[in-house]
Amino acid sequence: MYMMDLTAAKYKEIKKSVDTVLLPIGMIEMHGHHCSLGTDVWIPREFVRRLDAKIGDRVMMAPEVAYGHSWSLAPFEGTIDISAEAFSHYVFEIGKEFHRNGFEQIVLFNGHGGNIPSLAIVTEKLADLGMNVLTINWWVDYREQILEITKGPGHGGEDETSLILAIDEKLADPTLAGNNQIKMNPKIKFEKSGLKLFKDGYLGNAGAATAEKGERLYEMMLELVISDLEDLWRVAYESLY
Repeated sequence: MYMMDLTAAKYKEIKKSVDTVLLPIGMIEMHGHHCSLGTDVWIPREFVRRLDAKIGDRVMMAPEVAYGHSWSLAPFEGTIDISAEAFSHYVFEIGKEFHRNGFEQIVLFNGHGGNIPSLAIVTEKLADLGMNVLTINWWVDYREQILEITKGPGHGGEDETSLILAIDEKLADPTLAGNNQIKMNPKIKFEKSGLKLFKDGYLGNAGAATAEKGERLYEMMLELVISDLEDLWRVAYESLY
């Protein structure tokens, strides 16, 4: 169920049987000239929609966090970069409030790579409060399976663009993209190094993206996400005995 749809009375009633909240987290930033600036928001939102249809009776879907940290893409037009410190503190405060509201399990469903270091800190701080925390970075956690469907992944690459096309083909145009590969050691950083690392603001073979591939990715990853949720509940409930 969606938290925003609930009345206070219904919310209070639901908490008697639901102890898990899912927080979608994204970013507004450049994804090449071919993909929506909201790609990292659209994809978690679509996962939530599909998850709600399958397990909405066990998970409360919280309103999304649409802004995150993107140091590498900050030099590009359309990127709204929030400092790592402000972002991590904000997400922690949200999680802390859900804990105060009685939720014992929280899922941080992340759609943006630049958020990962901050969320690692948030995860530990929420765990120290007594929460059980599952963080999902879909393109990292399920990379092996993704490569069976899309061979040219990357920021705004074949996988992300396909997922966006599966939501709405008006949100991306792969004919405007090609195949950008990393030509610089990504471990090296210097001022505005993202401009060199991300040619035209994306990486990967976005030109090979299709809505059909995106649909296959959603179907495949949905089962993996549910499996991770089952692991979360197993850990949580086993710890009670």
